[in-house]
Amino acid sequence: MIIRLIILLLAGLILTIMPLPDILIQGRPPWILLIVLYVQLYLPNYFNVAVVFTMGIMLDSLLVTVIGEHALALCVVTWLANSKARRFALFPMGQQMGFIGFFAMAYQLIIVLIDSFLGDQAKLVSVIGGGVVSVLVWPWLRLMGEEVLLTARHSSPRKYRENTLEYRAK
Repeated sequence: MIIRLIILLLAGLILTIMPLPDILIQGRPPWILLIVLYVQLYLPNYFNVAVVFTMGIMLDSLLVTVIGEHALALCVVTWLANSKARRFALFPMGQQMGFIGFFAMAYQLIIVLIDSFLGDQAKLVSVIGGGVVSVLVWPWLRLMGEEVLLTARHSSPRKYRENTLEYRAK
């Protein structure tokens, strides 16, 4: 399980630094945030603040930004998401997408605010673009996470869904 999680986080780092055409850069989703949120919300025992902070520092060094910028944003957003962690799996997909859009926009807004304090021009288009693309990517990421990560915890994703539905019925 841990090896699958490490591979998934490395894939998120690779997707973050992957070159894109200029027109698509403003809509790049925060891949590490989406993966961290997935693990935080569906597998809460595998992540803690130290892992999230370390991922933020790794992201800062990869993107050559001020050390601690992404770490702070990741920690703040995962702290916000932690209040919904127990109920998140029970929400319908539309409501999950809404929360993910909010979390992604909050993350991007924190990054833009820190960059603007440091003298960069604020790019609010990246906040909205990244949030919208994150909302569109979330169902795919959730299905992939069920297939890759939850199969180690449950016998199958279908059984996980059945267990969730049984829990809803109670």
